[in-house]
Amino acid sequence: MRLPLFLIAYLLVEIAAFAWVGEKVGVLGTVALVVLSTVVGLWLVQRQGLDTLRKAAGLGPGQAPVVEAWDGLCLATAGLLFAVPGFISDLAGLALLIPPVRRALLGQAQRLSGTRFTVRTAGGVPPGGTVRPSPTVIDGDFVDVTKPDQPLPRE
Repeated sequence: MRLPLFLIAYLLVEIAAFAWVGEKVGVLGTVALVVLSTVVGLWLVQRQGLDTLRKAAGLGPGQAPVVEAWDGLCLATAGLLFAVPGFISDLAGLALLIPPVRRALLGQAQRLSGTRFTVRTAGGVPPGGTVRPSPTVIDGDFVDVTKPDQPLPRE
């Protein structure tokens, strides 16, 4: 029941923000500000997202990209907030573009969950730096049973 109440409250605040800005700059100015904030916000998200990808790609083996993964999640959320028309959502998206805000949110999320976040990657060296053999090993051979002049059967 809290989510619908939160959504209704958010929508009322967003409408009030539209009315206030519309009163100050007029209808065309309000529409121009919404379009401008969306375009600039999405451009900033794209730029910071590419920087985050470069940082994650530059990590060495065994380094878990926890901060980069969190930054990616925050930037994706910021992009969504910028895509939604509104001034309050744009302010929240703008806050997610600030790295110290993202770090503070990461620390808060870790405190609330009571655990440290880890990122596991397939095929990489775990953060301890040692590779442990898998307990299950499946060894197999195959034989090609098709003849070179026969077409492959269709399913």
